[in-house]
Amino acid sequence: MKSSILLTRFRKCGLLIAIALFTIGLANAQVVTTVTPTVNPVVTSVVNPVITAPVAPIVVTPVVNTVVTANVDPVIPDVEVNPDVNVDVEVNIAGPDMNEGSWFATIKGDKIRIEFRADSDFEHNWNSNTDFKLSDFSSLPKGQKGEFSLKREAGTIVFNGKFDDDMGYGTYKFTPDKAFNDYIKSTGVTNVSDRSAFQFFTVDLKKNYVEMLQSNGFKDLAAHNLIAMSAMNVDEPFIKGFKAIGYGDVPIHQLIAMKSMNITPEYIKSFDQMGYSNVPVHDIIAFKSMNIDAAYVKSFSDAGYKNLPIHDLISFKSMEITPAFVKGLDEMGYKDVPAHDVIAFKSMDITAGYIKGFNDIGYKNIAIHNLVAFKSMDVTPAFIKSFMDIGYKDIEAHNIIALKSMDIKPSFVDGFKKLGFTDIPLNELPALKSSGVTPEYVASMQQKGFKSDNLRKYIQLKNSFN
Repeated sequence: MKSSILLTRFRKCGLLIAIALFTIGLANAQVVTTVTPTVNPVVTSVVNPVITAPVAPIVVTPVVNTVVTANVDPVIPDVEVNPDVNVDVEVNIAGPDMNEGSWFATIKGDKIRIEFRADSDFEHNWNSNTDFKLSDFSSLPKGQKGEFSLKREAGTIVFNGKFDDDMGYGTYKFTPDKAFNDYIKSTGVTNVSDRSAFQFFTVDLKKNYVEMLQSNGFKDLAAHNLIAMSAMNVDEPFIKGFKAIGYGDVPIHQLIAMKSMNITPEYIKSFDQMGYSNVPVHDIIAFKSMNIDAAYVKSFSDAGYKNLPIHDLISFKSMEITPAFVKGLDEMGYKDVPAHDVIAFKSMDITAGYIKGFNDIGYKNIAIHNLVAFKSMDVTPAFIKSFMDIGYKDIEAHNIIALKSMDIKPSFVDGFKKLGFTDIPLNELPALKSSGVTPEYVASMQQKGFKSDNLRKYIQLKNSFN
């Protein structure tokens, strides 16, 4: 006899023996099957405001795993600002200097924008755009080549070329003013390089500007910061305006950011009236970048959310949470919802309309953490009603979560009903599904001679035989 036939017969004998043993023990056998389908939606709200672009969308990652908890702790990073100025304030060139090259110009109104380019090989290529007043130049060569120049404290630049209508091109040569460069170094400005002189020229740096900064406490400046401050016109009234309201030690890069974003002392003082005094500068920058003003804060104060932590305010704005959204929750019975739960609701698109769907089928005042779990697992009122329609009433939230987490549908129950199993306890369904006891399995065991009116016996058979 072939070995495969012997193996098949051996397996059949084993199954018959197992069935016989279970049949003998039907009266006394007990099955303890613990099924704990659990849910842990983790909501991670990431708020990363970028000054020159729309706010990055919030990332929500629901993870179905263990216990139902909804913890939302949005991370609010410091806002780094790169001000958009008309001069490249940090040109880092290895090799050729910036004192000669090509220029290309465009006249618009009373301004002339000149792009400076290197006349060198590709490896050491560079360019820089600068806006000048058209009145800075006494005359421009039109239609034919000519020479024109511009003198500033940092040096003199001589242009050769021509303009056709409002477009011009040619070559240039810049001659630094050595005395000016020596003066800058003598004031303690650091990192002054041979290329710094050209940048001093493009931002029209003046000696009295450096003196003003030093008299206001800005000593030991790096050259690139000095260039940026001059380019952004961080002047004495701007600096003193912030000192007058308690912002006397603002780091240079943040001061530049505040100027680039048009943050004023009046803007900061407007938050005092709403209870936000001495707001850190990086939060002020975040507020401005996200268009948070005193009116926005007041709208939530009027809705009952007074003295919201700054990071919650930023999260609210980044997620487009409005007082109307909060009011909708209030109308559905969710009053005084903590800010972090409001964030969780919004991040998972739990709206008043979503809640109303459950209210309509008799599920009112669902605990917040259960609502979050429902949404994370795509539990809908229709899902719950489908079990209500086959006889399961007043299903508790944790049982709903268990059914959904194991993908149990009414059709699963109907399959057992066709085999004569009616009134299956709801909490027994996850045990059947998790152990692999399906209507098809029960039918196959019945055909083999194992018949019981207790579904737990099939769970015991399945577990033991496996």
